[in-house]
Amino acid sequence: MMLSATPLALALELARFDSNNYNTWSYTRPGFVMSTEVINQDKVTLYKATNADYTLISPSIAKGQFACIEVDITGYAKQFTSPYYNAFFGSPTIEIISEAGDVLKSVFCEFEDACLEHKFSVSIRVSDLDVPSFKVRVACWQARIYDAFSVREVVVGMLSGDVNNDGSVTSTDVTVLYDYLLNSDSSNMVYGDQDGDGVITSSDVTLVYSIMLGN
Repeated sequence: MMLSATPLALALELARFDSNNYNTWSYTRPGFVMSTEVINQDKVTLYKATNADYTLISPSIAKGQFACIEVDITGYAKQFTSPYYNAFFGSPTIEIISEAGDVLKSVFCEFEDACLEHKFSVSIRVSDLDVPSFKVRVACWQARIYDAFSVREVVVGMLSGDVNNDGSVTSTDVTVLYDYLLNSDSSNMVYGDQDGDGVITSSDVTLVYSIMLGN
């Protein structure tokens, strides 16, 4: 599992939550009606209420053949200037849960600083899950209302650049593409068409190399 302070590039989007895409997501707040307006007003807040834990849950995602998923999140700590705000309590947890709601994997994303906007990315291996499908849950299990984290966007997808589907982007991915282009050897290639243009060319090599260097 990997946590990054900046969102990573996604080769294939699996699920998205934002002001235009929310109907398939579940927000566990009784009586709350999701809409574009309330998302833009940062009212989709995650915290531990008196009668319930307010969490955000993705639609079902088929396990597929990919090694890892990336979860990119953008949100706000609207009360970060309050003397009652605690960044640790307001830090979200990203969970992989079964269709029945059992927690299969969990990553706590601790905020280092008290600030308004937070953008971060989590990489979680799913190839070892013994389930055909799963959901992603975002929660702040320790947050009080003062520490609430308001979710603006969540994107779940596959990591771009991971040609051999081992869960990371390294020089090996570049080598795999070269082996295919020069020798027609696709034995280690899982996702070669990285730029999505329908063919595997030197452009894909350039893209993977750029991702590897962090550009």
